[in-house]
Amino acid sequence: MAKVVGCLVLIALPLLGMGQNLQKIDSLRKKLAHLSGENRFALLIDLAWEYRFAYPDSTILFAQQAHSLAADLALPIGQAKALNYIGVAYNYKGNPLKAYEYYNEALNVSLQQNDSLQLAYSNNNLGILLFNQGLMAKAYDYYIKSYGIFKKLHDKSGLAYTLQSLGNLQLSQKDFTQSENRFMEAYLLRLELKNKRDIMSSLILLSKLFYEKKEYDKSIRALVSADSVGQLIHDEINLSEIKILQAKNYIEQGRVEEAERIAEAGTRVIVKVQYKRLLAEAQLILGTLKVQRGKYKEAEDLLKSSLKIAFEIRDLHGQMNAYKQLWRLSEAQKNKHEAVTYMNQYLILNDSIKDLDLTRQVERLQFQLEIEKKEKENELLKLSKANQSIVIAKQQAQNILLFFILLLMLIVGAVSWYFNRKGRRNNLKLKAQNMFIDLQRQQIEKRNIELSSQNQSLADLNHEKDVIMSIVAHDLKSPLTSILGLINLMNMEGQLQPVHRDYLRMIREVTQSNLNLIVDLLDVSALDTNQQGIEYSTFAPAPLIEERMSLFQFAATNKGITLKVINPIFETIESNPSYIGRILDNLVSNALKFSSRGSIVEVSTRLAENILELSVKDNGPGFSDTDKMLLYQRFKKLSARPTGGESSNGLGLAIVKTLVDRLKGEIILHSSKGNGSEFVVRVPVKVIQHQHT
Repeated sequence: MAKVVGCLVLIALPLLGMGQNLQKIDSLRKKLAHLSGENRFALLIDLAWEYRFAYPDSTILFAQQAHSLAADLALPIGQAKALNYIGVAYNYKGNPLKAYEYYNEALNVSLQQNDSLQLAYSNNNLGILLFNQGLMAKAYDYYIKSYGIFKKLHDKSGLAYTLQSLGNLQLSQKDFTQSENRFMEAYLLRLELKNKRDIMSSLILLSKLFYEKKEYDKSIRALVSADSVGQLIHDEINLSEIKILQAKNYIEQGRVEEAERIAEAGTRVIVKVQYKRLLAEAQLILGTLKVQRGKYKEAEDLLKSSLKIAFEIRDLHGQMNAYKQLWRLSEAQKNKHEAVTYMNQYLILNDSIKDLDLTRQVERLQFQLEIEKKEKENELLKLSKANQSIVIAKQQAQNILLFFILLLMLIVGAVSWYFNRKGRRNNLKLKAQNMFIDLQRQQIEKRNIELSSQNQSLADLNHEKDVIMSIVAHDLKSPLTSILGLINLMNMEGQLQPVHRDYLRMIREVTQSNLNLIVDLLDVSALDTNQQGIEYSTFAPAPLIEERMSLFQFAATNKGITLKVINPIFETIESNPSYIGRILDNLVSNALKFSSRGSIVEVSTRLAENILELSVKDNGPGFSDTDKMLLYQRFKKLSARPTGGESSNGLGLAIVKTLVDRLKGEIILHSSKGNGSEFVVRVPVKVIQHQHT
């Protein structure tokens, strides 16, 4: 999924570069002060659209003004368009939930106002949003709805837009045949419309599809056609990107000299216009070609420049690829020291990207749950409105019926009415109250059934997520353990060179870091699923703590940290030694990870009034007020960073909190920023045998 999203972003880059027309924006703003009514609304809409790429906040501001003006003027259509633009702006700001709310509101308004064009765009926008979040099936449904509306309206521009969305979705599923059909349909429609920039965009999209299919000749032909169109409109940025794409195809065909020549031509233009995001990739490709051609000095300058730009634009994949090529260049130049340095940077970034991908997967799952929750809320709201309408209609009918009954009774029994009016009024009032109470009871029962069903669905989804995570973790644990075993066997060989041992050490550290993450994930899953009673047994804390501390002695010695155990408890107590040991492991591991060399980590115990108190104290960086708010949440990384390059997945303290809660205890933190920290765990125990002095 990460590759698909990256591909779509790359496709959109040339359009983004040309989308911000500052001269047009200035012209529109000057006209704004002199317009009113529908003309002002149209100008506000145009301004909102022009600002969307570089200044999405301005898009939101002008679109909200346009929406309010459309409501004041009671325009028959237009409000949905303003809402769609607000959704686009929030999407560019990286807030998909907010974008979903406005797209959905635009869809509802377009239905109310019978605005078919905006209804089509709302469906397509929702499809793109869900596709970017990995919800392919839902995205496909919205695309098909959008396609059907555009086709009914005979809107060729909208049809081409939706066809490209469908093509991108099918490309992400490796359905190359259907993807090519969609892209070709969009290309033919844009040929009919004769918009040269759109034609060039479609050709570039086709070339990237052929590149993915490894049909490099077709990809090059599409790029040559796109180049011809670009020459007509003097679009230097897109022309330079076309050259870079041609170079990538030539590389795959082994035409290194041609690839170098055309990549140099494209890079010169990109350098001239300082299009940094494309410049980083262009210099990386050209630098890689220079390495293959043995032009090491030119290659080094290009790769370092690409790395610098990748840092400026915060492109982690670009940084990682630049480090990888610099590593290979250093090996080619026999510079072992620089090769090891660049390899370490590459491996560190590779781990960071894996952590980022895991975080994004969690965010996508949360987004899916939020969307389903909102859909349920909308259904409940519609049902509630329908019920209210039924109640109002029934009440109106009852009122009419009562009116005629009362009128008839007045005509027939004018005399008797005077004597019995109080009784009749009381009876009517009681009857209405009983009917109202009965209706409320029925509504409450129905709502309880719906909420129970919704809660069960959410529980099933959460269970499915835990099962998937557990399966993936179990499947990864075995091969990683095998890798560690193979590394240990290779270390036992006596003929390994020092550099090879360094490589094995780095592989072991990376493998052990991933294995630790899997163990933590399995622990979290086990704690979530195992809700049975705790098994208690008798033990003495002192031997347990001594055994656990011995496991950390090697890591402490490597960092020059002193481990101290103060006031060991030898009394025999009853509790769960496995939970106590795991709590201690996580707290001591964190203390070692974030403490500097030469510091001290103290572990102390205290037993009083059937309460076992366990303390772990360090001289590390401590916790800020913001850290304390996120302290025990899963996958939350805090401000402090490990002092020895160790990995941190944000699960250790969450596991500690779960175990302490299981033991019906409490955990207390004494810490301030820069002054170390002390975790104190207090759990109730049963003293079996006191220590004899």
